[in-house]
Amino acid sequence: MLILTLSLASTATAQEQNVEDFEYAAWNLTYDVGLDADGRAVAEVTEELHAEFPEVDQNRGIIRSLPLRYQSAPAAPENISVTDGSGAAVPFEVDNGDGFRSILIGDDDFVHGSQTYVISYTLHDVMHTTQQADEFYWDIIPSDRPQHIDEVTAQITLDAQLTAALTGSAACYVGTPEQSQACDIQRSAGEEAVFGIEEAPLPGGHGVTVAIGVEPGTVVQTPQRQENFLLDVVPLLIVIAATLIAGGGALAVMAMVRRHRHDTSQASIEYGIPRQVNPLLAGQLVGKNHDPIVATILDLAVRGVLRIEETQQTSRWSKQPETKPMLRLIDPQLVDDPQEDLLLRGMFPNLQPGETFDFPKNSKPFMQATQAVVKDSTTTAIDRGYQHKQRHAGATVAGWTAMGLLIPAVVLLMLGASRDNTAMTVTSIMLGVLCLMLSTVCVIKHRVLTPRGAALRRQLEGLEQVMRADDAARLNMMQSFTNAPHRDDDGPYVHVYDRLLPYAVQFGLQKQWTKAMANTYTHNNWPAPMWYPRLFSGGHRGAETALSSMLSSVSSAASTSSPTAGSTGGGAVGGGGGGGAAGGR
Repeated sequence: MLILTLSLASTATAQEQNVEDFEYAAWNLTYDVGLDADGRAVAEVTEELHAEFPEVDQNRGIIRSLPLRYQSAPAAPENISVTDGSGAAVPFEVDNGDGFRSILIGDDDFVHGSQTYVISYTLHDVMHTTQQADEFYWDIIPSDRPQHIDEVTAQITLDAQLTAALTGSAACYVGTPEQSQACDIQRSAGEEAVFGIEEAPLPGGHGVTVAIGVEPGTVVQTPQRQENFLLDVVPLLIVIAATLIAGGGALAVMAMVRRHRHDTSQASIEYGIPRQVNPLLAGQLVGKNHDPIVATILDLAVRGVLRIEETQQTSRWSKQPETKPMLRLIDPQLVDDPQEDLLLRGMFPNLQPGETFDFPKNSKPFMQATQAVVKDSTTTAIDRGYQHKQRHAGATVAGWTAMGLLIPAVVLLMLGASRDNTAMTVTSIMLGVLCLMLSTVCVIKHRVLTPRGAALRRQLEGLEQVMRADDAARLNMMQSFTNAPHRDDDGPYVHVYDRLLPYAVQFGLQKQWTKAMANTYTHNNWPAPMWYPRLFSGGHRGAETALSSMLSSVSSAASTSSPTAGSTGGGAVGGGGGGGAAGGR
């Protein structure tokens, strides 16, 4: 018994919450359509709704929603009044949202049984122009409505001026927006034409639409529906012109940067590994910064400042010992570059030879050092005379001109905001954003290479060619390096593979270069380098694997602690103006 009581209570509560669960015994409409003093169409509308509510406390009234716009023009109902069947006023509120003006009829008191609501309002610009006629194409009963209607009657009256201009084309449609069929529409003779429609019944989700045509030009259209070249076309033309101007300026900036990059005015060109330039700065000049911190650490190692060692650490997850890279400070006196010194102090605060660093996670000093080094590298090239900032005069004029042209375009777009020209507006906005970006490129200063910087860039590009070349070509290139160190104990061969490894990492060529380096060490049976004593722990044949594994370990460990950078047919229900929606509250 208790379970049954709870079930009934639950059912009652669900019914109380379903405010759409009611019906209409009748929905009667009258439309008086005429022309105002300006020749524009106005309709005085009265809707008489006979609602049948359940006897439970479920509904407090109904909601009638009508669209705010129709065919590019404002169409919100005005002069709204609501009465009951006896003519007494019924309380209501009006709310605008989601493209509709909703009339919320009723108050906090529940309503039961038969209730009559008479809604009166005025609509403006209810007739639009087509190629064949000026049409009153209106959804008189909304399909967006779950309630069943037992009977629908509608009477549309046209004033004498509109009646005299009738084309004889009138149509009625009933059904859903997806599946509509013609319905019967009757016209009565007289000075003012009256069109009558009767439908019974009308299920929920079904609506009624009427379309009546008069001679083209009979109705004066609202300015929003009339073609306006100034508001519909000119803004886009201005934005296109501004974008083309800004684009031309941006191309001029690119040409300026390229011209300085290929400057050959400095005749003195060096070859080989550049002096007084670290991999971090080299990456800035060449425009390739694949792994700047790791490249700098390797450069310090191959120059004898550091030594890469290995240490056994126990994993907190597997409890098995793992080999991890560790750095040992050998000779800090070899460092005279401020960038390198800053990074070195982040790893070895005391700069004491023998001090070790094993890439701890979240090492604040190391993170601060790497952030400072990366940030400093953007200004070092300028401070050392390899780059300077320059603004292109012509591009600057183009940029400011383009931004100036955007001002009237924005004003015109705002003036035409109420017009239905979405495609033009969206296109103009997108091009405008692009124009602003290009204009910014035009007006700001850009980094360009000095003659000295261009010469150094060519030298670094030569290094990259060496790393990309085959063995025979590489040997010829490396023999031309005037500053390459020799190893006299094994003969007069050039030994620069180690020194080029940091640059290979910086240029993203570490895979090719570790292979070439390992092959050379193996072929010549060279001993392991001092900067990486464990290179041949697996034998000479495993040198390539050892180098790749070491680079991967150092890169992984360093990255853990460092930053990363109608009316004539063919219409349908829901195709006209008005309509809107209806429901309970």
